[in-house]
Amino acid sequence: MKKTLFLFFICVLASQLSAQSEDFKSIITVSTFSPFRDQRYNIGYMHKVSERWWLGAEVGYGSEGITPFNHNDFKGKFNMFEIRPEVFYSLNPDSRLKHLVSAEVFYLNHKGDNVNGNYYDENDNYYSFSSADYKRTKAGLNINYSIMLHKESSWFGFMPKIGFGIRQTDISYNNVMNREEGYEPTDGLPFQFLLNREGSTVRFNFNIDIKLIFKF
Repeated sequence: MKKTLFLFFICVLASQLSAQSEDFKSIITVSTFSPFRDQRYNIGYMHKVSERWWLGAEVGYGSEGITPFNHNDFKGKFNMFEIRPEVFYSLNPDSRLKHLVSAEVFYLNHKGDNVNGNYYDENDNYYSFSSADYKRTKAGLNINYSIMLHKESSWFGFMPKIGFGIRQTDISYNNVMNREEGYEPTDGLPFQFLLNREGSTVRFNFNIDIKLIFKF
């Protein structure tokens, strides 16, 4: 997977170096936050369909060992896949700085087979276990604001992005072995404890990122 991603970036950069047109209609995006915060790599594509409207989509993939940090409260093999279709509207298409509002829907599937670690059950009891099958799905909707920071003559730039929305998350642990009640942790990242809490929840969603953009 690492080699595939590396070759993909090389191909993208090579194509951008030969594309210096100021009238760009396509953009490749790369998330700078997701490898550190979300344990996956997210890559997207945007296409200009009219003066004000853009269509886009983003896909993400993660598995054990390919990102800098592991925020799971378990050890073992896992993989996750995410998809995010998005519609953008340009507030000022004639400006060099493109201000965009957008609506996106997203779906994530996260699985771990034969993992070991700790979790909260649906009654908020905290347990350790030696083996279990983990599954997390997440779906929702965000309304976002983005701004493209770039030079018209350059193929490269940045796109800070912030948004709010709603999400539903379902987490389950099956085939749990050697479960023992334990003491819940008193430290850790705030979002970490949301990943190992069994059950279904609907929550407010906050979205923030800085994208690398490659124009052509």
